[in-house]
Amino acid sequence: MGSSDRSAVPLEDFRVRETVRVRFNEIDGQNIVFNGNYLIYADVGVTEYFRALGEGQPGPYFHQYGTDIRETHCEIDYHAPARLDELITIAARISHFGRTSFTLHCAIFRGEERLTDIEIVYAHVDLDTGKATALPGSFIAEVRRFERRMPLQA
Repeated sequence: MGSSDRSAVPLEDFRVRETVRVRFNEIDGQNIVFNGNYLIYADVGVTEYFRALGEGQPGPYFHQYGTDIRETHCEIDYHAPARLDELITIAARISHFGRTSFTLHCAIFRGEERLTDIEIVYAHVDLDTGKATALPGSFIAEVRRFERRMPLQA
């Protein structure tokens, strides 16, 4: 999904939302959130997404299949900075399925203002071999039932 496509997804289309307050240790010398901390916020979004599916963490969810997930690619679009003590909303959704991977889109908002879009591609791997393996059909079906905006499928 291109940058403009990511930015076009409204907050209302994200079923998973978690509000956090920007803390002092997350800002830099410019008094804005240090860029690397947005990946930490995205990780909160991933955890809350899987919690909404009933597991709380992706590891236990995929271990039932003898598999796990590994981050293989990440893209971040910065639109506006977050500042100390602001309340921000971390919104998460699965936006795309491949045969052996899926993409999770996290967007960070301050109120209705979009601050950041982050896409993370996760490979689905066999626990024993570490090799990519097809996503379980039951996972795809569960996500499709859960999402407001249907994920694309390759």
